[in-house]
Amino acid sequence: MNEFLQRLKQRKLVQWAIAYVAAAFALLQGVDIVAQQFGWPEGVRRGITLALVLGLFVTLVLAWYHGERGAQRVTGTELVILALLLGVGGTLLWRIARPDPKDIAATTAPLPALTVPDKSIAVLPFENLSAEKENAYFVEGIQDEILTRLAKISALKVISRTSTMRYASRPDNLREVGRQLGVATILEGSVQRAEGSVRVNLQLIDAASDTHLWAETYDREVKNIFAVESEVAQSVADALQAKLLPAESARIAAVPTKNPAAYDLFLKGQYLFNQLQTSSAKDPVATGRAAAEAFGGAIAADPNFALAYARRSYFESYLQWYGVDKRGEIFDAAQSDAERALALQPDLGEAHLAMGYVHYWGHRAYEEALREFGLAQASMPNNADVMAAIGYVRRRQGGVTRGIPEMQQAMVLDPRDSTLPREIANSLTALRRYAEAETYYARSLALVPDDTEAIVQRTTNAIFAG
Repeated sequence: MNEFLQRLKQRKLVQWAIAYVAAAFALLQGVDIVAQQFGWPEGVRRGITLALVLGLFVTLVLAWYHGERGAQRVTGTELVILALLLGVGGTLLWRIARPDPKDIAATTAPLPALTVPDKSIAVLPFENLSAEKENAYFVEGIQDEILTRLAKISALKVISRTSTMRYASRPDNLREVGRQLGVATILEGSVQRAEGSVRVNLQLIDAASDTHLWAETYDREVKNIFAVESEVAQSVADALQAKLLPAESARIAAVPTKNPAAYDLFLKGQYLFNQLQTSSAKDPVATGRAAAEAFGGAIAADPNFALAYARRSYFESYLQWYGVDKRGEIFDAAQSDAERALALQPDLGEAHLAMGYVHYWGHRAYEEALREFGLAQASMPNNADVMAAIGYVRRRQGGVTRGIPEMQQAMVLDPRDSTLPREIANSLTALRRYAEAETYYARSLALVPDDTEAIVQRTTNAIFAG
């Protein structure tokens, strides 16, 4: 052992490792900035990270052979050895971590059957029938707000937007969509906006039989769009015989602002924020700025717009946490906006969700975050983001469950999101429940087969499992 330690000292492996890690970290910071500027896909950034990880092993091999001489000279024989090591290592990584062909087929083939309650619904993306295609933000906003109102009804199971956005407005096989999402009914629709008026066509369909349960056309002025969103939520609840509590009736009938211009800007901001969250923004930095301007414009048009303050707060926390905006003071702005939203509307679930993220991401104050997320869940019982947030905080707190039950509940409401099964698998790995973790890694990679992060983590789990 002493001889081995002496060789380590002579070859300066520790110094080389520290120097390499420092240089790789600096390089990743630069890559992150460039990637944001040019809108590089997430897969490219993950590939660079993986290459740097492999590079560490190459550096240590070189240091072992040449550290005594203090020079990094490599012979032809050593280059062949290194190439073989990398080739064998890469092959093993691929064989261990690649998804099973049956898993890959599951992206189009049926996933394992989910429980399908009678009172369950998925709101598919609405079709944009407007002559001006830039109204896409308005169409998506109407779908989002109807879904949000339905998610506030505790008697319903409502699938998250993250899962429903993966489908077309009018998919061919509704029975299969219902199976994959675990719902009995599907809401399809179209929106046509022209000047100051809007037409919304909606139909509620039984997924198993592909029969219409309810259909309605709404012709309204744009300024009265809130009435449509509330009426739809109430009509769906009636069609599914879902009883609303008094507080839920009040929530789905609430009007967030009486200013049409403020609401329009709010929908633009949320549309741009959605692009950031789904990694579909070509230029994340520019998209972030545009979203901030839209949210700011909505608040300027209506200073009492509590929902706009709440969504901007969550947006600001997201920007800092994911490195889109690295200014330290942005969490102060997020906290100020969340406090303002709660002052205007103390029972607003979105405001409590935003404040929860201020505590979680901004201050690492986990008990305070859980308290706010709990208040958010009380008024948004079908919100997968709330359930996932509770799970992530509990995992950071440690404990025997590591947030797994909450993340599993979130996965029921968001069954087509690959992040949730991957994070559940990570928690299971930490608990040394390797076989269970493998099942969830397979599920994650069935949804997104080229997720480098899941592949690497699955490999680690396989190594630990032996």
